[in-house]
Amino acid sequence: MKINYKSLTIILTALFIYIGVGCFYIYQSEKTLSIQKYLEVSKDMKSDLEILIDEKEEAILLVSLALSQNCKIKKGLRENNISSTVFNNFFQIFQKESSLKNLWFQVLDNRGVSIYRSWTKNYGDSMINSRIDVKMMIESPKVISSISTGKFDMTFKSMVPIFYKKKFIGIMETISSFDSITQKMRDNKFDTLIVVDKSYKRQLTKASANKFIYDYYISNLDESKTLVNLFEHKYKQKLLNIPNYIIDDENNLFLSTYHLKDMNTNEMGYFILSKKLSDIDFYSRDKTIQKVILALLFIAFLIIGFAYYIYISKYKRYIEEQNQKLEDEIKVKTQELYYSAYYDGLTNLPNRVLFMDRLQEFLKFAKRKEVNVFVVCLDLDRFKEINDTYGHNIGDKLLKVVANKLQNNLRGGDTISRPGGAEFTIFVEDIDYNDMIVIAKKIVKMMQDIHNIDTIELYATFSIGISSYPADGDTAEELLKNADTAMNEVKKSGKNSYRFYNKKMSQLAQERVVLENDIKRAFKNREFEVYFQPKMNAKIEKIIGLEALIRWRHPEKGMIFPNDFIPFAEEIGLIGQIGIFMRYETMKITKDWIDRGLDFGIVSFNASTIELEDDLFVDSIRDMIIDMDYDASRLELEILESQSMKSREKMITVLEDIKKLGLSISIDDFGTGYSSLSYLKQLPVDKLKIDRSFVQDIPHDKDSIALVRSVITLAKNFNLEIIAEGVETKNQVDFMLRGGCENIQGYYYSKPKPVHEIEKLLIDNVS
Repeated sequence: MKINYKSLTIILTALFIYIGVGCFYIYQSEKTLSIQKYLEVSKDMKSDLEILIDEKEEAILLVSLALSQNCKIKKGLRENNISSTVFNNFFQIFQKESSLKNLWFQVLDNRGVSIYRSWTKNYGDSMINSRIDVKMMIESPKVISSISTGKFDMTFKSMVPIFYKKKFIGIMETISSFDSITQKMRDNKFDTLIVVDKSYKRQLTKASANKFIYDYYISNLDESKTLVNLFEHKYKQKLLNIPNYIIDDENNLFLSTYHLKDMNTNEMGYFILSKKLSDIDFYSRDKTIQKVILALLFIAFLIIGFAYYIYISKYKRYIEEQNQKLEDEIKVKTQELYYSAYYDGLTNLPNRVLFMDRLQEFLKFAKRKEVNVFVVCLDLDRFKEINDTYGHNIGDKLLKVVANKLQNNLRGGDTISRPGGAEFTIFVEDIDYNDMIVIAKKIVKMMQDIHNIDTIELYATFSIGISSYPADGDTAEELLKNADTAMNEVKKSGKNSYRFYNKKMSQLAQERVVLENDIKRAFKNREFEVYFQPKMNAKIEKIIGLEALIRWRHPEKGMIFPNDFIPFAEEIGLIGQIGIFMRYETMKITKDWIDRGLDFGIVSFNASTIELEDDLFVDSIRDMIIDMDYDASRLELEILESQSMKSREKMITVLEDIKKLGLSISIDDFGTGYSSLSYLKQLPVDKLKIDRSFVQDIPHDKDSIALVRSVITLAKNFNLEIIAEGVETKNQVDFMLRGGCENIQGYYYSKPKPVHEIEKLLIDNVS
């Protein structure tokens, strides 16, 4: 469909403008509705407070009016003696039947003298000079109801004149705190902080001093810690002068202030009101916003429908045009797919699929005509180093150059392919061995030339393996496999050469497969065993530790030592499984010895470089220690000096993590010449192990003597323990003792032994 981009642009622009305006309108609507809701909440909070204040003021007044008519109080006034028992019944009623919990009463005679106070036994003093409201009442007896701040607090106060036979005989005064109001506000999910203006500080002479903050008296200091903290530490003045409301997102609070004026309209008190934002009901706002969104979406769908209607009429012609284009593209894609299926995209050479197809077809022809066919595997030597040094772009260009050279130096009928990576395969037809040797030498010589890639001079050689039909196989797969085997042998023996396949190579490859299967079976059949070799303090002839060593008891081949299978296990990726087995068995066996009171000192175990580079290595040790409740200080990790030099920064981190678990660390084969003293200082090691290659020539070889003495001196200077391994003679033991190395490991004391023999040795030591 030919699209009218101008019309589409106009429609899309209008749609985007509409969406933008709509989003802005939704935002403004939500903001406006939120403000309205907040104003409503603020108004409700203040209205509820005013109602409660009015109710409380009326209740206090009613209490005073009721008490002013009490006969016992009137009689007490006439007799100038009022007992507290008169009010006890009132107190009980208020405490039990009403919210008026905190009430205080005072009765004054017609001269203004206090004849009863409920909060103290002190009375008899005249109030006419100290309180203007008492003077006003005496001069003109009438009901007075107010909120005022006295010596103790800001309170409700009502004063009612008492008459007997129409004669003014005294005053009934009732006083109450704001406790019931703040409680009722809390019942309505409002918190209230009552603050008395600082102008009353000098008047509040009997108020608690610790209730003042910045000279403002906090009437209910212990009720709302959050509001007190806001008042004291964040925004005091802001809380006292909130025009409508403020939002405190940090504490999830909605805040407002109600001002209480005195008789002269001056600020007397502030009611700081708060409500949790999460308790505010925004249902009506959200409902309104939903309606707005639905309306805007409806209009948007109308716009989209209109645009769809405009273009649907042209859809049929568009489909026809696209079908034609699709047919053309399918033809092109078919060709591209064929090429990608059978050719290498980098070198344009046939790939493995096409190579095998051509080889299989030619083998049929060769079988009928009885002609030779040679299959050649070529792999670029050290190609990974080139990629790592110069980047994959240079590596790819080198592969193209090599592919062109191969094509230019071989016959036109020979098939060259690139299966992948830095490997090429060739099959050469109808020639004899001598001719094949000439071709192989020609390729080797060709690769001796310098390859100039983007001004970079590169040296690249081939390892070449060759198999022949029918001598080395009669199928494409077998010939290619045998050529690859021959090529791998060239890799192992120095590279940059060629080799013809022979059956010995196949036998070696088969043996490696058998060995891999045997190792896997050994785990299942528990053929691996832990042996221990004691470490002795030669000075006191006492075992100070054990080294855990693995042995393989093969059901057919007998005992197999680590050097015969550990390197291969590393190569095929099973070394981690072997390491976990060794650590688990070592810790399980020695934990049993510890629990039985057998003292073996510290047990050490080894770890391969592959294990140390595994991110889960430290975690696996930690998990075993926790699961077995093992004392980590009884464990020691032995690493080779050469291992400590690989990935230095990571190695230091790994060893530090091991140390944090509580293990000690020993460097094995020390003295073989890899590490520098500066690097040794960075390693968190505890012990050096003198390599057996230096010990075995003592005390006859002067160089070995000098090196061993140097290592002992070095260990002492670095405050490291030292142990000599491979000690086999009494002369070697005596030399080590004279040199200051007391710890010995070697055949002189004991070969590595199975668990039951070591256990017997430990039991004998105890006895």
